[in-house]
Amino acid sequence: MGMTDDDDNVYCDVQMPLAQGRELLQLVTTLRESNAHPTLNRIFERIQDELSTSIDIIENPPSWGPWRK
Repeated sequence: MGMTDDDDNVYCDVQMPLAQGRELLQLVTTLRESNAHPTLNRIFERIQDELSTSIDIIENPPSWGPWRK
């Protein structure tokens, strides 16, 4: 089943401190590995990807761009 541009898509774009981001990533990973909600596994995977990327940028800032300290 592919992503569609239907009107029933729900979005969740949430900002949080780094510590909470790490905690949420751990929770989502645990949920995904438990396979208790198999229909949400692809969603969990996307959340993991986005959180991991955000956390990585904070912890290992690239030597270019707005993250340079």
